[in-house]
Amino acid sequence: MASESAIKDHTAVERSRDLPPILSKKFNITDVKQDALKWNKEWEAAIASSTAADVLKEITYFLDDSFFPPSDIEFLHEDLRSVQDRVAEVLRRLFDEGHFDTIWLLLNVAEQRRHILEGLKGASVAPTLWGQDCRALCPELTVSNLLSQGGKGFIDFLTRVLELFKSPTKPAFLPNSWWEQASDLPNPWWDKASDVSPRKKPTSQSTKLVFEAVTINRNKFIAHFVLSSALSIVGDITNRSAGMKGVLHIMENTEGYITRSIAQAKTTFRDKPLIRCDNCTKTPEDIGQGIRFMVCSVCKAKLNFEVHYCSQSCQKQDWSLHKQACGKKPVSKGLKGTKGDSLWAFGDSNPTADFLRGLNKKEGRPLTSLRDIGVNPCKGKRSPAAERQAQMLEADRNVDYFLFTPSGETVRFVIDDPGAKMIFRIHRGEILTQTDDTGLGSMGEYLLKMMSGYPGLSRSIILKQLCEEHGADTTRKIVKLEQTSRKHGKSTFLEGWVKDSASVFGDWSWLGSL
Repeated sequence: MASESAIKDHTAVERSRDLPPILSKKFNITDVKQDALKWNKEWEAAIASSTAADVLKEITYFLDDSFFPPSDIEFLHEDLRSVQDRVAEVLRRLFDEGHFDTIWLLLNVAEQRRHILEGLKGASVAPTLWGQDCRALCPELTVSNLLSQGGKGFIDFLTRVLELFKSPTKPAFLPNSWWEQASDLPNPWWDKASDVSPRKKPTSQSTKLVFEAVTINRNKFIAHFVLSSALSIVGDITNRSAGMKGVLHIMENTEGYITRSIAQAKTTFRDKPLIRCDNCTKTPEDIGQGIRFMVCSVCKAKLNFEVHYCSQSCQKQDWSLHKQACGKKPVSKGLKGTKGDSLWAFGDSNPTADFLRGLNKKEGRPLTSLRDIGVNPCKGKRSPAAERQAQMLEADRNVDYFLFTPSGETVRFVIDDPGAKMIFRIHRGEILTQTDDTGLGSMGEYLLKMMSGYPGLSRSIILKQLCEEHGADTTRKIVKLEQTSRKHGKSTFLEGWVKDSASVFGDWSWLGSL
């Protein structure tokens, strides 16, 4: 019985090797060995321009339900189940035994892209029915999707896969509404086969078994992608590759709470500006797959400046505004996340970016320097002491914070380090506008370290002032963070964050030129 099973398995594998490349040939995909980046770009374009029905139609040109006897379908199920068990075990160990997600998020985008491409290449040569053609079945496996939010898209995808593969019901099929639209379609070639066709008249009008076999191989390709990309990353960690050394240095020399904070901050940054329609403000992703935005040809030709529109209708609606500057001067609306937005690198989920964008709306000018990080109107109700602080900070934007001696003398606290100044002012603004108070401990800890020894001031005097401004619980929050910083051998959280994040975001000294 065992030998019969082995023969069946061997037969099924041998049959899979005889299937010709279908989709890669149709789309004229470059050989991955010649140019991996071009190969990936061509596949992503092919996927974006195809429907699931298109893909299934190409496959059923060569296969119909008669090709798959029940024993082969059962073998494919067992084979997928085996691969998914292996992948689930690898992912479980990665997430449970190390800091895999933090390491991944700290990698620069070029390294992240390289590992994703290694995963796609590995899946393309893995033993599936159609090899790299299976990639056309997986619209979620695009580099842009997986690199979204600083690489968080990849971690979210792995987490989703692990949850699915851990389920007792196997094989598990990753849901995808795009692919599921092709289920239970009639054979498109049933009435179309002709004498000049390279294949005979199909013997089955149904595509149910073909769809099932293809779905199994779609999920097998995904499993091999996860396995190959994960092993690529682990290999770099083990071998301390050039692209991994900097991240491992941070992990080994920086306390976990700071590395996690830096990694989390990185997920809110974009790698490139968004494209938005200058009229309706929608992005290509808002509208749907396959949309191609137009640009104003006059501005492009005369000014080398791009004004984008999603349609001719939107371009006409915007003409009354745009015609005043068209071809004469580059005028940007500064739409959120676009090149004209000085804060385009901040993602939509970053509350700090929204805070910074709103800083100077009342003056009608964008953020141009650290000095512009002032104080917005409060969303709630400030204490009288906090209101006094906010008014004084607005009146003198060169000051980072005002402290007061018992005799009433005003002390102007000014930070020289540009990175520390930026983080301090962001925390300060969020606290004084009551947007978020998570930075209160960090701000207070830094003030105490820098100013407790100043003539006329002391730790108790500064804490008393901060409690009057921000509530009686302020001291507890500051002391808790101080204890954490001491435990991890750090001077202050803010200083540690600025120092350690520089290797991820670059030297913050450039802020001093603003």
